[in-house]
Order: sequence, then structure tokens, then C-alpha cells
Amino acid sequence: MKKGQTLAAGIASLALAASLLAGCSSNSGNGGTDNAPAASDNGAGANAGSNGNAGAAQDDPFKEHLDISLAFYDIATSIKADQPDPMLQMIEKKFNITIKPVNESWGDYGDRTKLWAASGQLPDAFFFDQTSGDLVNQWADQGIIKPLPDDMSAYPNLKKYVDLPDVAGAAAADGKNYFIPRMLANRNELPMDRGIEIRKDWMDELGLKDPTTYDELKNVLKTIADKKHVIGITAGGIGWIRESVFQNINPASTWWQKVNGQWQPGWMTDGFAEQVAQIRDLYQSGLLDKDFALPNVDAENKFMQGKAAALVTTPKTMNAEPALWNKANPNSNILDHVKILNPVPTADGKNYLYGYFDYWSGTLFSGNTSDEKQARLLALMDWLASPEGQKVTRYGLQGVDWEPNGDMVTNKHKDEKDFDLMKLYPSNNVFGALAIWSDGNKYVEGYPATETGKVQEYIDKVEAEQLQAGEKPPINWIVNSFASSLNTGGGDLDALVTKLVIGNEDIKAAMKKYADEQMGLGLSDAIKAVNDKYPDEN
Repeated sequence: MKKGQTLAAGIASLALAASLLAGCSSNSGNGGTDNAPAASDNGAGANAGSNGNAGAAQDDPFKEHLDISLAFYDIATSIKADQPDPMLQMIEKKFNITIKPVNESWGDYGDRTKLWAASGQLPDAFFFDQTSGDLVNQWADQGIIKPLPDDMSAYPNLKKYVDLPDVAGAAAADGKNYFIPRMLANRNELPMDRGIEIRKDWMDELGLKDPTTYDELKNVLKTIADKKHVIGITAGGIGWIRESVFQNINPASTWWQKVNGQWQPGWMTDGFAEQVAQIRDLYQSGLLDKDFALPNVDAENKFMQGKAAALVTTPKTMNAEPALWNKANPNSNILDHVKILNPVPTADGKNYLYGYFDYWSGTLFSGNTSDEKQARLLALMDWLASPEGQKVTRYGLQGVDWEPNGDMVTNKHKDEKDFDLMKLYPSNNVFGALAIWSDGNKYVEGYPATETGKVQEYIDKVEAEQLQAGEKPPINWIVNSFASSLNTGGGDLDALVTKLVIGNEDIKAAMKKYADEQMGLGLSDAIKAVNDKYPDEN
């Protein structure tokens, strides 16, 4: 990186830090959005007594009203004091709380959270994608975050998730668990979490078939790019490209693998270097969006606006794309123009499904959060993770939006083409993902007769086909949950890969140099710890 770029990046970082810390010092009051209200003591004091008794039953566990500060992405537009929202009113009344929203966005939640932690201004609870590893261990050691109660039996819907092997195995160095996992599904195979959306109308127009090799994929992208004068494929980050486009080259690329009888991080393998080489080839061929490494690159809108042939994405979020598509393409149905591309298989024809822990991200608690507040938040999240809570967050309020039908529900809005649950209940943007993404169950028969419903039906169909045809990735989740809790050096792997993709440095030599550096920063100890603990695992 040139000095000018380094200086500009430094100035930008300082400006962001200054603006965020300036925001930390002000409150908007009376239910308005706070930029960073520190966790306050409301009751017996922070960390008072035994944390194992926080969930103990009382005659009326919600008798005392509590103000609870909560950080969640885009919460400023989801929870407002002057915004009508019967779901918010029902939940706050049910748990006798007032939620004080602390705003962050997808683009800055990581920076904000770290600044709040450094300045002692974390809210009572907060969304974070790092649930184990170096930073969490550091925060735990310094008392910046609060562990979960030793006994989670008061919260059975959360307990079954906290007790999962790949969650329990991600405990901090002190043996305690500091997060509620935001569950993805009741399995580790998640084909709709990584993938490519592509303009199927352009493929049909140009007579292109689904690619079965990487050379064929390049040809599809190049043909569309040349004929339509668009970007071949756009993406919002290097990791997504590696895991979505080149998954089958090394299906456990960033997970620990056993090589020659020894456990080591997947990025140390030759397969990882091959993935990087393939991404470089895409970039140097002019097919990969040259802006892929820029912060906040709006890849999704580029694709929706017809500026790219393909989009590296999370295909399961396609159900949220009709509005974006219709904004750029009025009176046009997204399913007539876009499809989810089948993964390019390995040379022997196998397709390894994208794999991940049962969860992604979690809810953590400030070290200053009182036992009473943590218990109330856990009760709320336990309810949100229950069948009752899942029905509310997916379909609205019972009696208003749906009626019970055995274990299922009858959705009163099923045939309303323009019905939007989020418009009716804006707070559901938070409640629908605060505890878990999904319990993996379906509570209605069929699909709504809306464009969103049709897209969801399509996503489910593609996922079922891929689960049927795909292979489980060669990943040991028990070993990896333990490995993820260790200090492995703290290097910025994505930054290195980005540098290698846009440059000409020898990839294997650069990866070897990086590995040697990380060995001296903790990776060597981590490798020993994993191999000592799991010598017989495969």
C-alpha cells in the first residue's frame, strides 16, 4: 500500500473513532436512540452475588421495571419512542422493560463495539460476530463482558443451544460461556449461506449453460460481461468470494484440518493457496469487480441495477431482494431474471456443501450489566426462541395476524400481495433475530401468494436439491469449536489475501511467511493445544 493510501486510511480511522466516541458521550433520552449508553446498574449492582443464581425463580420475576440498553444493527429505525408498534408494546409490557436502542449498522457494528468496549460504554447487551477467540478472551479477562449464568435451566429454549457441542466448545479461556448463539439451523450444512446469483435471462439470451468447471464459469462470466458491457461478478469481500465461488477447491479452507496426522488451520494448506490463485485469475482477467476490496462496496445494488452479471451473496436472503429489484426494474419479477447458480463441482464431480457452526454471531452482555438485567434479557430471548416467540416474530400477533391451527398457524395475510410484516411492526427487525435467526421449523403450510413468498419457495426448492445432491464438508466441528477459542496470532488473513489477489507476489511464499509470523504470536501454542486435546479425532 502506498504511503498516501496509508495516511488516508489512518485519517479515516481516526475520524471514525472521533465521531463514535463523541457519540458515546450523549444520550437522546426518553426512549430515543442513544449512540452508546453504558450498561447501567438497576437493582443489585453489576455482577452482584453468584452469577449462577441470576435466573432463580421468584413470585413475580418481572415485578421491577427495567430500562435496558440494547445495541443491534439498524435499531434506530426499528425502535422509536414515537413510532406506533403493537409488537414492541406487547413485548415491553410482557417483560416489564423499556428498551433503550443503541444504534449501529452492518457496516460499522464491529468498530463501534470495540470502541464502546475500550471506553467502558458497552450497552447492557449487544450484537457481535466474534463469540470466541483472542478478543473475547481479552474482554473476559478484563471483566469487560459478563458470562452467562452457570445454570441455564431457567431458559430451556436457550439452554438446548448453549449446550450444543460446537457452542459449549467455544467457551472462553476461563471455561465460561459469554454469548447466546444466534442459531442458523439445526445442522451444519448451509448451502444457502454462500453462493452466486446470476442473471439467468442473459444466460438464456446468450445460450449459456450452467458451468460445471471453473473454466466454464469464467467463460459464462466473460461472455455476459463482453456482450452486455457489465462487470463479470461483484462481491463485498474477499472471504465471500473464496467460500462462494471456489468452495469446492478446498471445502474446509478456513477450518482446522488434519494434514499428515496433525491439526492445523485450513489456510496453511495448499488448497487454500489454490483458492487464492483462482481469485487472482478472476481479478487479473478483469471479471472480478475491481471495487471488491473497498469498504462498504454496494455489490447488491450494482447487481440489481444491471451493472454486473453475477453477485457473490447469501442466497437465502434473496427473499428480501424483490423490493430492491423492483426499485431498479419497475414492473419486473426478479425470478424471471435472476437465479441461484449451482456450485461448480470438484474434478471428480462432488459438490461439498458450505459448512458452518450451528450459529453465526451472538448476543453478549456488558460486564456492568446487573444480574437482574441479564436475567430479564435472557427471559426475553428464551421466549423469542420458543415456538410461541417464533410464531410472533414470523407472522405477527396472535388474533390479529394469525390464529392457532394445532402446532401450526393460519396466516391471515397469506393472500395479501403487498403485506409487509416489518412495516406493521418495525421492531421485528430486532426481535426476529435477537435470540436466533431461526429454529428451523415451519409453522405454516404452503407459501404466501406474494412475490416474496414465491422467492422463498424457490430458495427452499434449491436448498432441498443441494442438500440432497451435496456432500457434507470434511470439517470436525468439535475440534474447530475448541480451536476457535484459542489465540492463533491475530493476523489479518483477509487483508493478506486481498493484497495477494491484486498483486503479483508468490502466493505460497507469502502464505508461508505469514504462517511463520503467526507461529511466534500464539499459533504454535494453539496448534499444540489442539493436537494434544484431539490426537485421535479426524
